[in-house]
Formats: sequence, structure tokens, C-alpha cells
Amino acid sequence: MRSGARQSSPLTNVMANPVLIPLLRSWAGRRLGRQLAVVHYVGCRTGRQHQLVTQYVRDGRTVRIRVGTPERKTWWRNFLSEQPVRLHLAGLRHEATARVVREDDVVTVVAELEDPAR
Repeated sequence: MRSGARQSSPLTNVMANPVLIPLLRSWAGRRLGRQLAVVHYVGCRTGRQHQLVTQYVRDGRTVRIRVGTPERKTWWRNFLSEQPVRLHLAGLRHEATARVVREDDVVTVVAELEDPAR
């Protein structure tokens, strides 16, 4: 990690994510999960599983997660090349393939949901 870079605030990691993740994966997630997703991925370097809560926008089978203050976060770098990801959206689990798209200073993780028939 670069000097001065942080993945996210300790408050989010210690307090918000542990409360929101189970809630978004439960029946209540159908309503709350219309704007918040649980992102599950495996770290490229460590091979460890991670999960975090993000805001998202969905257009059909495409899910866009804009990374706020990307210079302070590192999780999105796992998607510099296409990687599998599991998303919980509106209480439903989806498998997808995600990659980073950069436009000027804006970093977006774009996930394409797999066909549910697969």
C-alpha cells in the first residue's frame, strides 16, 4: 500500500460493515439493497476473501460501483484485470465478472452479471 493510502475508514470497517452485511444478505436486504450492494471478492495478492458494502447503479446485467476517493482505497485495484466477484443486490446473490474502468479521475468497478441459467 502506498504511504498515506487507506483502504477505508476504521469506523466503516469496524462498525458499519459488520452491521450492514448481514442485514443486506437477509430478507430486509430486498428493500435496503436497492442502492447498497455487498461485494465479495478474493484478494489478488493474498488470496484472502473480502467483503464490503458499496453503493451501486444497475442497468440490466451491468452493475456500476463508483469508487469514492480512489486514491485512499485499495480494494478496487483487485479488478485492474477481469476478476470473478459475487454481489448481493436487493437481497439476491449474483455471480459476475468485474473490471476497473477509468475516466480521468473517476474510477468505476463495472461488473457484468452472469446468465442465471448457467
